Amino acid sequence: MLKHAVVFTAAVLLSRGVVGLDGSSKPASMAGSWQVDNRFSDAQLTTDATTDYGKTKMNATLGFARINGIVKFDGNDPTKSAVDLTIYPATSISPSIDESGIFLSDWLASRFPHHTLVGFHSTRILRTADGRLQATGDLALTSVDRNVDAEMPSEGLSEADADPPPVVHRTTHEVTFVFDFAAATGNGLKAGNIWASGTTTVSREDFPQMVRTAVNTYWPPLIQDENCEAPVAREVHGGSRCTGTVLEAPALPEAPRAANSKEFHGSQNFNAIVGEHLTILVHLRLMPKASGEQAAARN
Repeated sequence: MLKHAVVFTAAVLLSRGVVGLDGSSKPASMAGSWQVDNRFSDAQLTTDATTDYGKTKMNATLGFARINGIVKFDGNDPTKSAVDLTIYPATSISPSIDESGIFLSDWLASRFPHHTLVGFHSTRILRTADGRLQATGDLALTSVDRNVDAEMPSEGLSEADADPPPVVHRTTHEVTFVFDFAAATGNGLKAGNIWASGTTTVSREDFPQMVRTAVNTYWPPLIQDENCEAPVAREVHGGSRCTGTVLEAPALPEAPRAANSKEFHGSQNFNAIVGEHLTILVHLRLMPKASGEQAAARN
């Protein structure tokens, strides 16, 4: 099989913000339906941790996830606005499961033992005094576990029949996202788009399943605006060359080493994930829904 040579522009991003509605980059109008552009959008998941053998508290980024969805604005009546988002690991462009746990791809169903999907569906929206959007709704967690270590099927029994059925877990908890919005500018982005930044935090006490699942899920690096070009004939051995921006969790602080370059005893406990809370920070590039549907069709 031909191997592909991949060249990416790496960028480890810890935090980003957008200008609020009271800034000069305020969008002219946000009324209507907007599609999340998942080529430029992401969700960053962070939790509490410790370093230096528990002496120092810190926040640790668990990873970045893909995100898509629809945002609707009603300028005359904010209660008629809506935010619907879907967050999932960057193992594919689209989610591998839906919120009921049904697999959307046979290949993904056989390839990965665990699948995680997080959905947010607003039930009420308010405009705050400082111009932000406060969206309260259900944070829905769906996870699917498959036993890929099952014994080989016995004679006369197919492998599919021998595999135990996947176990689906689904639970919800009410949360509130607070959003800032700004007009999209620079980076060659088309006028009329909107940047949005929203955040919510849940505690292990209130939503233990969400915090535990986020900590235990593998969040692979997310490649934004990925663009791959096929090699010319004379360079076919080199494989495709791809460009994009890689979002991945930064490394935790490195444990100290002894003078002889050997690790101190117990250095494996230098960092620890506590997991008392989980913060979800979403960065959205919103396109008018019609153009968003056209972009999705081209992909």
